Amino acid sequence: MPPVFGIERERISRTDATFRSLFANPKAKIVQTEDLLASMDQAGIDVSVCAGFGWTDPGIARESNDYNLEAARSHPDRLVAFCSVNPLWGDDAVAEVRRCHEAGAKGIGELHPDTQGILDADMASLAPVFDAAKELEMPILMHASEPVGHGYPGKGTVTPELLMALVNAFPNNTFIFSHFGGGLPFYGLMPEVKLALKNVYFDSAAFPFLYRPEVFDVAARAVGAEKILFASDFPVVTQRRALKEFELAGLSPEQSRLVRGANAAQLLDL
Repeated sequence: MPPVFGIERERISRTDATFRSLFANPKAKIVQTEDLLASMDQAGIDVSVCAGFGWTDPGIARESNDYNLEAARSHPDRLVAFCSVNPLWGDDAVAEVRRCHEAGAKGIGELHPDTQGILDADMASLAPVFDAAKELEMPILMHASEPVGHGYPGKGTVTPELLMALVNAFPNNTFIFSHFGGGLPFYGLMPEVKLALKNVYFDSAAFPFLYRPEVFDVAARAVGAEKILFASDFPVVTQRRALKEFELAGLSPEQSRLVRGANAAQLLDL
C-alpha cells in the first residue's frame, strides 16, 4: 500500500469504508513493496500477486492501483499487479479497469461485496465491469467468508450461496474466490456445483487462521488441485509460515506443483 495510507490512516479511514473496516485499528499492518519482497526472499517465493482491496472511494482506489502498477513495473519478474474498483461505479469503473489493464494489470480485485454494496446490487449493474473483465481476460478476485466459525476483521457475509449466484449470473467470467471461497469448494462434491465452477479458482489466503492444512487435500478431492491457488495474505500471514503449513497438506508432488505456482502461471499467462 502507498506509504501515505499508513501515515494518514485516520483521514483515509474517514474517506473509505473498506479501509476503515480493515485498517482503522493502528495495530493493523500496512506494508510497502520492499516489505513484500523481503518476505518473498525469506520464503524463497519467486513471484507474488499484489492485489488491492475493495475500495469505496475512487480516489483511494486509483492511488492504490497506481502503487501496485508501479511495483509491478519496477519488479517485472517478481510482482504481478491486480487493480481494484467498485463495479457499481459504472462507466468510471470500466475506464479504470481499462486504464490499469493497459498499464499491465493482470486481474481485478480484491472486491469486498459487503462494504462496496455489491451484495445489495442488481446483477445487471455489475455487468459492465464483469463484461470488460471477460473481454480483457482478467480474472476477478473476490473476498469470501465462511457462514460458520469465528469472526475476524473484514470477515463479512460473502458466503458460498452468494458466490454461486454470481457464478450462475456470469458463467463465462473467470473468478478467484479468496480464503477457499468460504467453503464453496466442499460443495464441489455435488456434480452440478462442480460443473458450474468450471471457470472458478480458489485461493488459500490466510488459511492458517481458518483451516487445518488438510484443507488443500479436501479441496483438491472436491474440485481438483488445478483449481487451487497458493496465497498467504501477507502481511496477515508471512509466506514462510504459509509454506511451512502447506507442507503438512498431504498433497502429491504433482498436486503441490500445481498449487504452488503452475496454476497461477497458466491462469495469468506468466
